[in-house]
Amino acid sequence: MTSLVSTVLNDREGLKLFFQQMEKQTRYPKEIVIVDGGSSDGSWELMQTYAEQGTIPLRCYQDVGCNVARGRNLAIQYAKHDLIISTDIGCEWDPEWLQELVAPLEADSSVDYVVGSWSVKPDSVHTPWAKTELVLRGHVFIATPEANATSRSVAYRKQAWENVGGYPEDLTLAADDTVFDYLIKKHCIKSAAAPIVRCYWHRFERLQQYLKEEKRNFFGDGEAMTRNNYFVLVGGRLLLEVLGVASVSLLLLDTPLSYLTLVGLLFSLISISHRILKFSPKAQQLAQLGVSFALFHLIAFHYLAKLWALWGYVKGYLHGAKHCQDCRRRLHKPLEALL
Repeated sequence: MTSLVSTVLNDREGLKLFFQQMEKQTRYPKEIVIVDGGSSDGSWELMQTYAEQGTIPLRCYQDVGCNVARGRNLAIQYAKHDLIISTDIGCEWDPEWLQELVAPLEADSSVDYVVGSWSVKPDSVHTPWAKTELVLRGHVFIATPEANATSRSVAYRKQAWENVGGYPEDLTLAADDTVFDYLIKKHCIKSAAAPIVRCYWHRFERLQQYLKEEKRNFFGDGEAMTRNNYFVLVGGRLLLEVLGVASVSLLLLDTPLSYLTLVGLLFSLISISHRILKFSPKAQQLAQLGVSFALFHLIAFHYLAKLWALWGYVKGYLHGAKHCQDCRRRLHKPLEALL
């Protein structure tokens, strides 16, 4: 039997859609368990009403101030059934979503983890920056057993959650599902996939919201130290591009340039030109969606997102050195040391 778990904080409208679409599923969960982090917009009251009047049994709990990882762990801890389906409020779901996601667990007792597919609906984005992000990143994830799952569409046995020690609660807010997925693979837990997209992620409207999300997500990655290679490679390339562009000002001032500076300038020009060429087909696609100055939008979003990501990663890395030692230990120590 199945327990559907999620967390919520101040998303009354998302909850309404969630309950509506769960009642349209071709298969109901035996229960829904939601942990509220202390909502003040009526989300908690809405859940109380649904628990009394709704079609699917709902149990809701409140832990004011808890982070997402603790909310997930509490929901799973309170779940009565062995098969756990996880999603995020703030998505949409086809009627077949839950049935297809849990099917591999029921068909094969050796499978303990199912990676779900997800995407962003093109007709759900309306602003220039939302369209820019969609064209730039695609946001169509077709699951395979080896792919990295997110907790917006994933299913697993409760025992698997226990075996890896649950979600890492010492992370501030983000990257808990990334770490959980990594631990599943580290423990060699057998995975399967639900390859048809049935879950759809809602996105933002304004550039500031995307940059805030980027910083937050990479802050969590920095706390857990999951993207050190990304930081070195992406940060190094951006630094060389900036230094190369800065050397142009020296040329304009008739300042002699060293051999290394000239090499840096050449690299910068090649790197920036490569990015622009790579974005050209996407700029045509974005222009067809009605976005003016498409290439500008793509380049601005690309560079700003990377700068915010690197900034977030550095802050998270330093914060995690003091506050996230347990997560780092679980991730980076040999498995034998954790058993």
